[in-house]
Amino acid sequence: MSKYLVRTLEILNPETGEVETKDFREIIAKKGIKGGFMMMYKNYDEVLENTINSKKDLKVVHFIRQLFTYKNTEVSLSLSHIAAKTGVSRSKVGVIVKKLTDLNFLKKVRRGVYRMNPFMFLPYKANGEELQREWLELEKEQK
Repeated sequence: MSKYLVRTLEILNPETGEVETKDFREIIAKKGIKGGFMMMYKNYDEVLENTINSKKDLKVVHFIRQLFTYKNTEVSLSLSHIAAKTGVSRSKVGVIVKKLTDLNFLKKVRRGVYRMNPFMFLPYKANGEELQREWLELEKEQK
């Protein structure tokens, strides 16, 4: 059920030329975005341009991106699991993960566990400041 407000405005009647008082009903309707929204930065587009050469590549990148949520900031990327879920060969998945890592979109935390760069992409409901601070700390540790 939509809520509404009644607004009273003075308007000019074009037929008579007189100012009349009229009531207008302002309807307030809220619509949510299914799954919320994500924030993407310019570097994200550059990563896609340098990684995706086919529909299979896009499928793998999209699948990996969807694994990261505001609750799951560190994700185990099993090449076999991704290959099985996307229908792309394990070796192709490995190549894509390597490209994403080389382009600094993914950062290896430990064997098989990765983080997504919050300076390129933020999942729905993610705390951007916290994720970016953690990313910078991880970069310092790995130097």
